[in-house]
Amino acid sequence: MKRLVQRLSLSCRSHLDEEEDRRRQAELREKLGSKLTLQKRGLEEAEDDDDDDDEAFLQQYRQQRMEEMRRQLYGAGAPQQFRRVFELTSGEAFLEAVDGGPRGALVLVHLYEEGVPGAEALDGCLACLAGQYPGVKFCRDAAPWWGPAPRFAAAALPALLVYKGGELVGNFVRITDQLGLDFFADDLESFLQECGLLPEKEAPVPGGGDDADDDGSDLDID
Repeated sequence: MKRLVQRLSLSCRSHLDEEEDRRRQAELREKLGSKLTLQKRGLEEAEDDDDDDDEAFLQQYRQQRMEEMRRQLYGAGAPQQFRRVFELTSGEAFLEAVDGGPRGALVLVHLYEEGVPGAEALDGCLACLAGQYPGVKFCRDAAPWWGPAPRFAAAALPALLVYKGGELVGNFVRITDQLGLDFFADDLESFLQECGLLPEKEAPVPGGGDDADDDGSDLDID
């Protein structure tokens, strides 16, 4: 009888020990699962932080590249703001526009003659782009004062000349051959960008200065 009691006691103790082991193993699994969940969440947050860091790096890189391009285009100083289309009426005015601007500045000159197909469309495009690219000088020049030079005969108009630092870098005679007779500012902008002749578009400047206050006309000519 005594042995039976001892065996039952051992059996009960063994059962209780097994229950205790199972309880501890369950607690251990629960703690381990919680820890793994926290680790996974930490890894996901770290990946999100890495994505944010990559985006910040790319944004900083873009800003640095834009600043480098601006310095190359305008020199160390701030770019001069033009924001309008200038009418050139003489050879002296033409040379002053091309050679007298800030070092490295872009100057676009529309050679036109009244009534030439496409000239009016090109005028409208330049008026739009002048406000979007204030550091670029846009001009128009009536071709007749050049005289009867065959290079700029009516058949070659409208022509668009692009100068940088006084050097001719783009020469598009009868630009309607590339753009057609009915084109818009976006078409001209894309065409010049494909040719590498327009800088990165600048963000609008609040207030815009005196030049930004025009009379609402499509073509603001100085």
